[in-house]
Amino acid sequence: MGFARRLAQGIGLGKGGKPRGRRLGRPTVAQIISAVEAVKGEKWESFRNRHGDWGRDMVFYIGRKDWALKLRELGVAAGGVDDVAVSMAARRIAKKAAHDAALSAALKQSREKLQMLNV
Repeated sequence: MGFARRLAQGIGLGKGGKPRGRRLGRPTVAQIISAVEAVKGEKWESFRNRHGDWGRDMVFYIGRKDWALKLRELGVAAGGVDDVAVSMAARRIAKKAAHDAALSAALKQSREKLQMLNV
């Protein structure tokens, strides 16, 4: 094994120098939920199980894409959603945000709120 590869593995980098696994200083699921609640203007309990609501899917997307949280951890926070459903919801919101300016703006605002937490 080459020096660079050993060094990358030692600091948690995978192939291509991308972070592997969880990041240090990452937000909790509760903090991600709080950021999305602030953008939506309503509580998690009122929208997490609402059919067709983008809030829950956004929590899943930010948790997975930005912070490499585990599917199971995100699913448990949503009341026991299984890993496959969490993954599919995260993908679904990414596709919707690419074509919906309002949804894209809400995603950006949620991410900015998390950055204000200095995570």
